[in-house]
Amino acid sequence: MNKGIINNRQNPTARVLHRPVGSRARSRLNQRPHMWQVMCNLSRSGPFTIADVVGRLNSATADSVRKYLRALLAAGYVHRQDNRAAGGSVLWQVVRPQAQAPRLRRDGAASSDAGRGQQHLWNAMRRLKSFDYHELAALASTEEVRISPATAQRYIGLLHRAGYLQEVQRPRPRHRGRYRLKLNTGPRAPRIIRTLHDPNTGDVIIGEEWLKGEDAA
Repeated sequence: MNKGIINNRQNPTARVLHRPVGSRARSRLNQRPHMWQVMCNLSRSGPFTIADVVGRLNSATADSVRKYLRALLAAGYVHRQDNRAAGGSVLWQVVRPQAQAPRLRRDGAASSDAGRGQQHLWNAMRRLKSFDYHELAALASTEEVRISPATAQRYIGLLHRAGYLQEVQRPRPRHRGRYRLKLNTGPRAPRIIRTLHDPNTGDVIIGEEWLKGEDAA
């Protein structure tokens, strides 16, 4: 299939950006662990610049490294040096090294719980023949990850609009809507970031209006 944005057959209000596995669009969603590894390695020898990181990665851009550094700075994982490198570039240093790359939002808040919650919801959908949002939240919750019915309802709504779920019973007064999984693309949960990203296929599903203003569940 040719690259480009096409209408989603299951839902004409959503657009699917088809990219082959390993494309730049997909790699940008998964390159932060590589950035973090490079930053930690560079910090063993001293402060580094954004250009140092970009020069050691094939797909990273200066803008993507800069955004990650800002989140790391807000979370206290890196320090911005007062002095600058030759040419005026800002110098950075990792001050809280760890094996796994911190998963952060723009403001430095941890985003791991959001991803885990969506994964738990997706796992439950794949096991159930049909479900409503209360049933899904109860089955998907664990002692470590608690998922509210409202979060489950929102995730169901977004996946339904994207064509992943089939409505088997319409919601009506005192009766919740029921759904079943129609597009079981694989074990990894489609994630709500600023778009809906399916890591199993590499598709990025972009809603016309229905994803605007949504934060990760």
